[in-house]
Amino acid sequence: MKRIDIIVKTILILAVIGGHAYGQKIDGAYVKALYAKYPTVKSNFCKACKLWVNPYYKSIADTQQHRPLIEYELYTKANAAISDKIKIPRGAPKKGAIVKPGAMPYQSAFSAWNSVTGQPNEDAVYVAANKIVKPLKDEIAKGHMQSWILNSFAIDAVILSDTYTFNAAPEDQSQNVGTEIFTEEHTRNLLKTMDVQVWGGTFGNQDTFTDGKIKDVYPSYYWKVIKYGTTTECWLMPNNKTQTMAMIKSTIISYASLVKALGFDPCKILK
Repeated sequence: MKRIDIIVKTILILAVIGGHAYGQKIDGAYVKALYAKYPTVKSNFCKACKLWVNPYYKSIADTQQHRPLIEYELYTKANAAISDKIKIPRGAPKKGAIVKPGAMPYQSAFSAWNSVTGQPNEDAVYVAANKIVKPLKDEIAKGHMQSWILNSFAIDAVILSDTYTFNAAPEDQSQNVGTEIFTEEHTRNLLKTMDVQVWGGTFGNQDTFTDGKIKDVYPSYYWKVIKYGTTTECWLMPNNKTQTMAMIKSTIISYASLVKALGFDPCKILK
């Protein structure tokens, strides 16, 4: 029985790695080559917009405002099952920690933020933003649109989930772990029994953060659409520190009303 379990786990590990040799070092060179496989193309969605398509999700981002305007990803029940069985480590282990035989190796690349080829690293912008807001007892996060945990079924998927501009914008940390994470956890629960389509993006401009070179728009809202079976659910979430999980009901919006607010129909643009 134990031998069968080991064989099954090995198969799942290989599935997560995505065909690469087990034990291959996931370093900076690997990540750079990974991004180089998926160049952006010009999009007519806005003047500075580019479309980025990778094997996991599609994104149209404003490369001048450094934020995703619309994204789409199809999450599957099968991939969610892999995520539950193979725990890709998000953080580095404590110094001297031993990785158990058969466990996924720890790699800092699994949680490091990167830029699409040709786009700038925005880390300094977030540092500058938090110098402003932390004295006000607030915090600005690198706000995922398509979350890391929902993409934790493959190494390449989690790496590409941590991408500036095309999958993140400055997000208030309270909203990040509040209304936003509610929609992610809701999606994870649905994935136990069915596939789920997810659209999302940012909307509006409440401020701008800069490191003196790069200017990131601080969006007024994050929005989310999920479809499963014959059901469509939508949220328009204010991007501020009042948005705890308890506020989720106030962010629910009909699809027609969301389309009217955004000025476009997300499901007709990306799929």
